[in-house]
Amino acid sequence: MAKPKVYAFSTAYHPFVGGAEIAIEEVSRRLKDRFDFTIVTARMRRDIPKRELRPEGTVIRLGFGTRFDKWLLPVLVLFRISDFGFRISAKQKNVLLWGMDLSQGSLAALAFKFFHPRTPLVFTFQYGENEERIRRGRGGFIRRALCAILFHADAVTAISSYLLALSGEYRYRGIARLIPNGVDGEKFKIQNSKVRSSRKNQKIVITTSRLVKKNGIDVLIRAMKEVKKSISGAECWILGDGPERGALEKLSLSLGLGESVQLLGSIPHEEVPNYLCKADVFVRPSRSEGMGNSFVESLSCGVPIIGTPVGGIPDIIEDGVTGLFARPEDPGDLAQKILRLLRDRKLQNRIAVRGQDMVRDRFSWDRIADIYSDLFRELLAAKKRILVATGAFPPDIGGPATYTKTLLEHLPRRGIMVRVSSFGDYRRYKKGIRHFLFFLDVVFRGRFADVVFAQDPVSVGLPAFFAAWCIRREFALKVVGDYAWEQGIQRFGVTDLLNSFLGKRYGVRVEILRKIETFVARRARLVIVPSAYLRSVILWWGVRKEKVVVIENAAESSKGISRESARVFLGVEGTLLVSSGRLVPWKGFSLLIDAMSDILRRASGAELVILGSGPLEEILKERAKKNNVS
Repeated sequence: MAKPKVYAFSTAYHPFVGGAEIAIEEVSRRLKDRFDFTIVTARMRRDIPKRELRPEGTVIRLGFGTRFDKWLLPVLVLFRISDFGFRISAKQKNVLLWGMDLSQGSLAALAFKFFHPRTPLVFTFQYGENEERIRRGRGGFIRRALCAILFHADAVTAISSYLLALSGEYRYRGIARLIPNGVDGEKFKIQNSKVRSSRKNQKIVITTSRLVKKNGIDVLIRAMKEVKKSISGAECWILGDGPERGALEKLSLSLGLGESVQLLGSIPHEEVPNYLCKADVFVRPSRSEGMGNSFVESLSCGVPIIGTPVGGIPDIIEDGVTGLFARPEDPGDLAQKILRLLRDRKLQNRIAVRGQDMVRDRFSWDRIADIYSDLFRELLAAKKRILVATGAFPPDIGGPATYTKTLLEHLPRRGIMVRVSSFGDYRRYKKGIRHFLFFLDVVFRGRFADVVFAQDPVSVGLPAFFAAWCIRREFALKVVGDYAWEQGIQRFGVTDLLNSFLGKRYGVRVEILRKIETFVARRARLVIVPSAYLRSVILWWGVRKEKVVVIENAAESSKGISRESARVFLGVEGTLLVSSGRLVPWKGFSLLIDAMSDILRRASGAELVILGSGPLEEILKERAKKNNVS
């Protein structure tokens, strides 16, 4: 049986090497027995072959051998790729697209995805610049490119939790995995610890970095001025090149640092460990950072690290445990942290040991490749595609947000690809406008799905139903309550319980909501409810019984902590009553607070804890205060 094909798109590739290129090489080299890799990239030099067979796969380079090739890559990939035997036919199922980095390479993958929408696209989010650069860079083009890639991606991986959260801020709603870049433990390992420990006066501070403003090398040079006042033999080795080199050389000379600061230029990646293993401290005072793989490589070599708490660096540095934090843009604070590490051998060793343990546990390329393999296989094995239309999505809280997140986590493992359209993304607009924008969102996202699955019958359900009808997709609905009754209690003066409500007539606004929810439910191919009672409610609406299915909500049992341990941890000694839910009238929290007065007369010292938020929060607090309930 032929291996699945993975087409990896990267703006640059060997001999141009950076973090993204290393990631493709390391992952594909380890997975070449499971997948057939083709790396598509820009040529950018005439002496580089257009096609090359490498151990990790076939490299196809497009362009005319100029630096401008990277800008042409998204176009060339459509008009020139056939010259090299690249084919994705409509019937070809075992193919996956992998866009690496927020760059022209991922735009090339997006171009192919546009013409082959059912071919899964994985976007790996790597980006080292700050968020302002994303929003405004190149006249807003970077932001628009990111939004387009995220909209069409079937899965997103990010090299740091910072970038993963950022993808959510740019409205990515789908399969998302945190997969950092790794380190080759055989290349980056302790080699010369005796040489390092034998030096008394000479101390070496090292950084490996592109010489660009975001990496803060100017801050490091200014800090070295202060370090030299206390340790005259301190040196700073700067490995890397870039547009800031001339300015950094002038800065070093103006501060009188002379040979103490050495700008060593670009060093081949395989030679970097030789320099790291001679150093005492690694420093990069970044202004922004996607992840910072150099920190991981340094720890792997047993070199303690100092960084700033920006971007993805907090994924690596736990202050005082796996490294030290210095304040951004503060040479004085950075100098103090460097001196602290240079003077405290025990702290150096402790950070080095804990750092190496972390690298082995989290940053092994073998582990990372296996995670990618599992993700690729999940996407390739998908037989059906569902668009979940929901009212909320994390970090928003509430039942629909939690339920949708659960579907995203579990359905892909069962051969069902999931994408999400969230009504919450449009709540800032006026009523009517937000519903229309949500309708359009479901239309565009639903084109790639087999089923549209709405999480409520009115605000989400009505626009989602019409969208599914327009694009001729199956429509399923989940109902967790009677929306007309709930809104009637909260806004329109209804006081009846639900059973009584079902058999009565009310004002125009309540009846309009009732008409909408029954209209949507009756036209759904399937209606899912979490209880037999709600099934009876839906049948009262006039929905055929064969269309209504009861699927109870799931809850995982807590593991690793007992009730007694939890009470000790929280400092609870007496009687504790706990309730949770959205603070809305029909949940009955007012009655619970009133009942607490009677409970306190029988169980003095008892406490009531209500977990949740909602429109009644302040009212319930006042009610508790009035009833002397704590």
